[in-house]
Amino acid sequence: MNHFLNKVKVLGIFSITQTVFQIGTVMIMAVSALAGQSIAPSPESASLPISFVILGTLLGLVPASKFMKWKGSKYGLLLGTIIGIFGAILATYAMSEKSFILFSAAHLLFGLHQSFIQYLRFVAMESVPTHDRANALSWILLAGIPAAFLGPLAGLQGKELFPSTLYLGCYLILIASLTLQFLFITFLPSPNKRFITEDESTNSLSPREIARPLSFHFKNLGLWVSVLATAFSFGLMAMLMTAVPVAMKSHGHQMHASTMVLQWHVLGMYIPSFFSGFLVRKMTAPYLILLGVFVMGLECVSAIQGTEFLPFAVALILLGIGWNFMYVGGTNLLVEQYHPSEKNTIQALNDTIVYSLAILSTYSAGYLEHKIGWLSLNLVSIPFLVFVSIITMYFIQTKRKMILNHGQ
Repeated sequence: MNHFLNKVKVLGIFSITQTVFQIGTVMIMAVSALAGQSIAPSPESASLPISFVILGTLLGLVPASKFMKWKGSKYGLLLGTIIGIFGAILATYAMSEKSFILFSAAHLLFGLHQSFIQYLRFVAMESVPTHDRANALSWILLAGIPAAFLGPLAGLQGKELFPSTLYLGCYLILIASLTLQFLFITFLPSPNKRFITEDESTNSLSPREIARPLSFHFKNLGLWVSVLATAFSFGLMAMLMTAVPVAMKSHGHQMHASTMVLQWHVLGMYIPSFFSGFLVRKMTAPYLILLGVFVMGLECVSAIQGTEFLPFAVALILLGIGWNFMYVGGTNLLVEQYHPSEKNTIQALNDTIVYSLAILSTYSAGYLEHKIGWLSLNLVSIPFLVFVSIITMYFIQTKRKMILNHGQ
């Protein structure tokens, strides 16, 4: 009983910290393209600040991993939050001065901050025994539910906080949320207070402590299935989510309408976390990835039905659900591919690929929406979904043959 209560307490602190972090992240996604559009030199550049968020995250992944390995996860999370606070202060100044260059630089700093905080999900999964890791990830993802309401609401409230400079108030709210995030991180358990995994507790000299060469991992199909499922789901989700506010505005919808669509989208991203951990155990991670691909395909069908409010809303809800299944499936498959001594290297490799694709996706979102329109933009995802389906099914078939051969 005490073990259960301790686990709930630890994961509860992680979840609250993630909630505060995602309030700021969701608000950034909801307002940055619109705020950028108000000071950008051209309409095609509107999504550039969000691309700088992803670029900052990519550039910070390896340094963040090394710093957290050197000083510990808690100090890494605190350092990342401080960088984010400086970014929010710079964004506030940039909006007041209407400087698009400084505004983009501020988003680069916010991305560097994210490169530290995104490791929170791995830290949470490592804080519980192996059989509870799927549930730990669900706790982290469930934090997005309150953020789905509070993030866009913060954007709406901040938009006209200073009528002379629209959206300036959003970045003042971001400073406050990051300060709160810093305080919550101070309550996270230190590394020596985390749960110890079964492998680490029973045999410190286990073969799982031996780091294998990168050449081994590059040949590991399971690693590539997990990485590509996570990367494509994240990249496609980021591209469409970035384009939605601009697309809806171009089709005559007001900001409150796009805010509502984003709220439902974020709910679609995180409500499935109530049962996605259960699905991982019942279906296994590769089959959950395939289910996510199928739902992503339904998103494309829904999006091309029109540019009224309902097609936007249904498409974004399905986009969120599909992302959740592919992301949860990919992340759970990833942690099965490395030994404890390899985690920093493989996690950094995974996130480098994920955020590299996300940079391309978000940067192209504004340009493609302006050039080919929202309906055609959704069709861009189809080849990627087909590719993930093929390699995932091949992996399932290969693993099945290995089990049968081993049984013989």
